[in-house]
Amino acid sequence: MMLGAWCREDRLGRRLVVILQGLPCAWGKCRFCPFAMEQGVRLGEVIERNRGIIREAERLIDGCGAQRVSIFNGSSFYELPYETVSRLRRLTEGRVVDIESRPEYLTLETLEATLEALGAELLVVRVGVEVWDDRLRNDYLGKGISREEIERLSRLRLEARDRGLPVQLVAYVLFGIEGIPEEKVVESVRELNRRFDGVIAVRYHRYADWMPAEAPVSSRLKELLEREALLVDWGEEPDWIIAGRSPGSSKPSRGP
Repeated sequence: MMLGAWCREDRLGRRLVVILQGLPCAWGKCRFCPFAMEQGVRLGEVIERNRGIIREAERLIDGCGAQRVSIFNGSSFYELPYETVSRLRRLTEGRVVDIESRPEYLTLETLEATLEALGAELLVVRVGVEVWDDRLRNDYLGKGISREEIERLSRLRLEARDRGLPVQLVAYVLFGIEGIPEEKVVESVRELNRRFDGVIAVRYHRYADWMPAEAPVSSRLKELLEREALLVDWGEEPDWIIAGRSPGSSKPSRGP
């Protein structure tokens, strides 16, 4: 399983990555997302599993020498059980903290409350916009994120800055997926870089038969992404096994 904690060093620095188990995503309609395969439906079991993951993260954090903690749960951070969130401060206080969220959870009030709960030096909220083109984003990928919401988030990051909140909003851009031409990926990177504090480009991988096919990635696009994105996540580490399935395979993997 991908759930767990490990140290990683990349363009964002040396950081601790913590993958918690989430409850089912309230939206749950994205046709490329495999994370439902690892979500739990019994609250008590999710809480207990996350306690174990957080204990492991606490054992790693000091040895990691990490001043950044990236917390993911396969849906929005705000859909985690409160009991899980309340245990995170030991990991996050005084550090840069990455979380993920859909736009509807993000307001000045929720950002302030999250900063207070985590004690973060800087809160970086990653939003899965995926592609700038409205039709591709909503009709093809099923994201359910309007252009108006994207523009609202762009204004929100400026409002947070004006209020003196140490918050950044970063957009995900998906690439290497059938149905999204490379010119649309380039457009997405450039448009979203103008409206957010940066872009993280994520290489799409197919984990199940119902998901779209993967598409080849040209050297030209690779070069552009490495130049213009904060981070390019190729998703090729051996840790990225979701519900026993390896990237690019719809069949369970024996895995490491």
